[in-house]
Amino acid sequence: MDGGAQVSVDALAAEAGFDALPPDAGIVVQNPAGEIIAASEVAQEILGLSSDQMLGRTSQDPRWAAVDENGRFLEGAEAPAMVASRTRVAVRDKVMGVHRPGSDAAGRHVWIHVDAVPIFRAGEHHPWAVVAAFRPVSGEALHALQLRESERLFRMIAEYSSDMVAWQLVEHTTFLWVSPASRTVLGFEPDAIIGTRGIDLVHPDERASLAETWKTTSGAVRRFTMRMRHADGDYRWIETTAHVLPVDGDMPQQMITAHRDVSDRVQAERARDAAVRMFEVTMSRATIGVGWRGLDGTLARVNPALCSILGRSAEQLVGHSLGEFATDDGSVFEDAIAAVHAGERTQHESERQFLRPDGTVVWCLHTVVGLPDEFGVVSSSLVQLQDITQQKKAVAQLEEAALTDPLTGLPNRTVLEDRLTRALGRARVTNTLVGVLFIDLDDFKSVNDRYGHDMGDKVLCEIGIRLAAAARYTDTVVRLGGDEFVVVRERLHDLSQLDDLAEHIGRRLSTPFDVDSRELSISASIGRAAGSDLTAAQLLSRADEAMYRTKRDRRGGA
Repeated sequence: MDGGAQVSVDALAAEAGFDALPPDAGIVVQNPAGEIIAASEVAQEILGLSSDQMLGRTSQDPRWAAVDENGRFLEGAEAPAMVASRTRVAVRDKVMGVHRPGSDAAGRHVWIHVDAVPIFRAGEHHPWAVVAAFRPVSGEALHALQLRESERLFRMIAEYSSDMVAWQLVEHTTFLWVSPASRTVLGFEPDAIIGTRGIDLVHPDERASLAETWKTTSGAVRRFTMRMRHADGDYRWIETTAHVLPVDGDMPQQMITAHRDVSDRVQAERARDAAVRMFEVTMSRATIGVGWRGLDGTLARVNPALCSILGRSAEQLVGHSLGEFATDDGSVFEDAIAAVHAGERTQHESERQFLRPDGTVVWCLHTVVGLPDEFGVVSSSLVQLQDITQQKKAVAQLEEAALTDPLTGLPNRTVLEDRLTRALGRARVTNTLVGVLFIDLDDFKSVNDRYGHDMGDKVLCEIGIRLAAAARYTDTVVRLGGDEFVVVRERLHDLSQLDDLAEHIGRRLSTPFDVDSRELSISASIGRAAGSDLTAAQLLSRADEAMYRTKRDRRGGA
């Protein structure tokens, strides 16, 4: 028979002397290289492999994970078929275990009796194939092999596990067997623990609660975390998993336990819990509004201060974006926040106005800080709102005070210089003139001397009122200080318009003042100046000079 031709399993089995096999026996045919070239259906069923999976597979394939009856790993060359091919002598009744694939057979072997017979061609001294017949081990022999394998697997796992694995009595928790990991977990040699009670290693403060928990806990698998004494005298946090075994006759109930040092984890959890508690307290008592903002822009959580600042309940805020309550359109702000979430910047801070349900507006310092996850990717952000409404009002008042005469409420010199400069710029564009009236009260000192400064201040306030009434809404009326006032008018085409304004103001001021039931008459000297190609200081200076000329002329005339 040509080795490359289709191989007949039945014919080769008969040639090898396997013509009276039991129905549960499988047949595989292998070439001298150990490759399977044919397999019976029973063989496929026993090994859990299809024909396609078996054909071409060799004895050296590590997926067989073959072991002998003592659990020793078998090299490919030690497989019965390879031994028969190499020695040219049949191998009889070899017991071995091979791994059967499948999630339900992980770490398990199929135990089989194997006979391997070499097949020769006429005139040849080396076999061209080996026929292996095998049948499953059954009965007490199978039970013994499986028990031995289970014990071997358990001991291998227990002895090489980083957890301290132990065999204990349920009652009294006495250790019957302890794995070598006791040295690293608790610092004890296994022999030092065997025969002692596990409960005696538990911290005294936790023994009663552990016993009570054990009584109230049901199930074959139970898990506890407790402090256990180390050989150095200190206590370690140990997580213990107990598998309670079924009762076996009159034997005391036993359990398999695994003990793991989780001190680092417990300390980390306690530190985390302390940080969470501290954060919760800080959140609840903070005067600054705090909230979590998701990538979708909505709030996931808010603290009481944030609710108070915005005048809304947590239910009204959670699930909504802060932009819904802002007075701006939010476009600039959202662009900045997008940069934070993209990791381009760590935080964004800006001043923003929010509208409360009662219609009042609150100014807030709005800060958003990106919160990266364990991979460094910003997945959410922390929002902080600080109510700065009073500060904004104070700043506005300071700014107003810096630009306003405190007595009359009129703009001051700073405003005059700015507005006059701007007016002159517009005049040059429109080819018009800017007129300035410089007003100085005549002999105002006598009012203060005769009636007192309070009376004088009231007169100055009244003069401010009359000047504002005489001016247009586009004019600028300023108190420079003392008894000096300035009126600025734009868009003049000739000086006669400024003269008309000066005469109108003069008539207003010449009307007697009724202050505190006293009638006072005040006169004023008014200087006029107009232009467009001058600076503000130059134009004001010319009006000032014109006022003094007017004052001198009036005194000379008197």
